[in-house]
Amino acid sequence: MDELQPRDDEYRFGFTKQQILAELLDHQGLIRDGCYVPTRHEVATWPAERVYWHVIGWFWESPSSLIPNDAQIEECLPVPRARPDADSEVIQRIIAEAPPPAEGGEGKGDPRGGSSDEGEGESD
Repeated sequence: MDELQPRDDEYRFGFTKQQILAELLDHQGLIRDGCYVPTRHEVATWPAERVYWHVIGWFWESPSSLIPNDAQIEECLPVPRARPDADSEVIQRIIAEAPPPAEGGEGKGDPRGGSSDEGEGESD
């Protein structure tokens, strides 16, 4: 199967469904905040509140294997910015609450202050 590209609706910003499922299995099927990486289509079309909880959960609460790196965050943010409701308070909160780039601007590592670069998954 061909790899998904960043413009594909089902693209999960560099993570695969298999990586997400593996994380769920590691947590014995319990869905913890941040274990779900939304698709480009979901970020573009879901109700703003739902997008907020999934994107912010992924950015800030994800387990180490799903931590987004700077490049993945930068791939994600244009999607809510392009929504018809981009000026809404909820969408603006997503943008404002996104992690800042890691020091050094190398596009890798845990934006929450760690040094992990495990978030560098490959697309489906």
